[in-house]
Amino acid sequence: MASALLSKRPPRVDVMKGYEPMYDATMQECLQRPFYLYARGKGRSCRKEIWVFAAFIWVLDTCLARVFSSGLLTVIPGLFSLAVLVPMYALTVRRLHDLALSGWLALVPYVLEVVGVGLIAGSMVSDMLKGMEDPSAPSPLGIIVLLLAVVVRLAIMCVPSRRRHPVVANGSLGASQTGAPQYPGDPNGR
Repeated sequence: MASALLSKRPPRVDVMKGYEPMYDATMQECLQRPFYLYARGKGRSCRKEIWVFAAFIWVLDTCLARVFSSGLLTVIPGLFSLAVLVPMYALTVRRLHDLALSGWLALVPYVLEVVGVGLIAGSMVSDMLKGMEDPSAPSPLGIIVLLLAVVVRLAIMCVPSRRRHPVVANGSLGASQTGAPQYPGDPNGR
């Protein structure tokens, strides 16, 4: 599986723009596909696609935050996060479709994050309005809500597909002699 991820074949743009998950995608394809399909609410994505993209975004965001930690350039990590927000949301919607769930459930982690940050900020503002110079610890309820958002995101990323998918062997889709994908337990290859 790792050899398929790190292979050096040219990207298959026609396949990346399709509706089916790319179980044999390379790293480059996993990073490009969300930008090809960011405006689509249809299709499916596999766990590999969302993990590679999320890990890359996290590493890049962390590096940008450390490099641009002071001065006027501190807005760059925020602009980067805004730039990848829509592709990541669309990828989450397609991942939920692969789990046979509604794409609207992709809003749940975002809503939980907004509520959690609001609770934490609200408790800190109320402490400042009470005249405390040193605000107390953040709201425990806000922290719990933020942790719940993380758990929901991890569940979306980790749960195996509920749809039938082709057998992947040696980094490429297993295909019969006619070129149709072979599905586990399906003698007709459909």
